Order: sequence, then C-alpha cells, then structure tokens
Amino acid sequence: MSYDLYFARRAPGQSWEEALEESRSPDLAAWERVVGRVREILGEVRIIEYPPNWEMDHEGTGISVNHWEGGWEMSAPYWTRGEGARRTVDVLYEVARAVERESGLECYDPQVGLPLAEITDTARAVEAFDTVADRFGARTEAT
Repeated sequence: MSYDLYFARRAPGQSWEEALEESRSPDLAAWERVVGRVREILGEVRIIEYPPNWEMDHEGTGISVNHWEGGWEMSAPYWTRGEGARRTVDVLYEVARAVERESGLECYDPQVGLPLAEITDTARAVEAFDTVADRFGARTEAT
C-alpha cells in the first residue's frame, strides 16, 4: 500500500480520469532529465530499466518514480506518521514538481483529490499517512 501520484497532460475541461486513460508514449529525454533532478533532490537512487518501463527508487524514503509504457507515476510507502510523514510528503511533492517541469505533465494527487499546483497545505496528505500508519504500524526509521 502506497501514497500515489499520477501525471498526465490534460486538455482544458478534461477530467483526470480521461487524461490518465489516454494513450501515452515513452519520453526517454524527459526520463533522463528527471533522473538528474531526482538525484539532486534525493541523492543516490536505484535505476531499473526494462523498456518500455523505467523505474527509480530511493532506499531511505521509499519514494519511487516510474515511467511505465509512456505513463508517469510516483509512490511512497506509508512508513511514517506525524513529522516524519510531513517530511516525506514535502520531499515527494518536491520530486513531483521536478517531474512536472522536466516532463511537461501535470501531477494529480488522488489522496487529496487535487492537482499538485492547487495543494497549498500538506495537512491532508500527512493525515493520509497517519491514518494508514495507525492501521498498520508506523516504521520507526526517520526519512
């Protein structure tokens, strides 16, 4: 179970559901730029390449950035709660903004039901982490 973010190119008036269902195409140039930006933010990441799928994972936070069959998505496990969850969400959103800049796509956070550009407070995202952590037991390691 993870906190997920999705990326799409939406036409004016198009719903997120419609945008996410549309066909996608791999963008390897954007992938390479995203890898560089994510390394600037997170440091060392593990890269797995099996075209048409590319994935990068950060061990410390569990954040994963995926470019699968032309689509983009991110996830972070619900390992933390409280202040640790806030730090994870801050980093998750920072990486998501880098993906947006480098791919030209827009990020959508289905847990809060908003595009990243409209999220002004991380409280609802942190609340989602807290809720799941309370159910399954929070990881004790700090991010």
